[in-house]
Amino acid sequence: MGLFNNITQSHQHTQSLRDLLYQYDSFLDSLEVIADFGCGSGLDIEWWAKLETRDDPPEPRNYLCYAVDKNIKQIKPHILELPNVKAIECDLEDDRFIPRQIDLVWCHDVFQYMTNPIYTLSKWNEMINENGMLILSVPQSNFFSYNRPQNISYNGWYFNHNIVNLMYMLAVNGFDCRDAYFYKEPNTMWLHVAVYKSQIPPMNPKTSTWFDIVDANLVNDSVAECLNQYGYVKQDSIITTWLDKDNYRQ
Repeated sequence: MGLFNNITQSHQHTQSLRDLLYQYDSFLDSLEVIADFGCGSGLDIEWWAKLETRDDPPEPRNYLCYAVDKNIKQIKPHILELPNVKAIECDLEDDRFIPRQIDLVWCHDVFQYMTNPIYTLSKWNEMINENGMLILSVPQSNFFSYNRPQNISYNGWYFNHNIVNLMYMLAVNGFDCRDAYFYKEPNTMWLHVAVYKSQIPPMNPKTSTWFDIVDANLVNDSVAECLNQYGYVKQDSIITTWLDKDNYRQ
């Protein structure tokens, strides 16, 4: 599978993820405010803005939707005309750029461009309601495709994210990685995460260890067991659950 196909698959993953979320009625019922960080042309936020219930007949959910990007001119005009879509032009690493708290942050194919990802997640945490969710999809620059190592570098990709370091960055910033969903699809570069904001405020990443995160109950038992056995966390010892409810050994 070529790298172009891996990039193209990101759009298929977006649709697959939305299809999974559409089955969670109680979760969707709990949402009022949604923000797409790095919305691009706006196709994802259009889906959220037009989303209807699964009732017969369906009812519009009428979420308040923020389309956030460093260049909002690329958002399709018909999306900007939707009455429940508000566009915000900003740098995603800035301090608060949303005028109210958010129930769901959707961030697809953008996080790899953050120059200070730990700090950025702390800022995003401030904007999310307690028990609100961050759904994040990010490519790895180092990955395996059909047992062959792939190493790539696009302009602006400053880090190689993986399940382990992503889990640490999220947990140290107060996101509940115990009650969370992680998935790395085989033979692609894509990592997918759906994680809730916990009651625990962000910790100091310079002084907080994996042991502190385990003590705060922010990661699942497989991480704690790996840490106790080896003194560090390794990917092939972590078991995670995805939105399809299947368990995956990473």
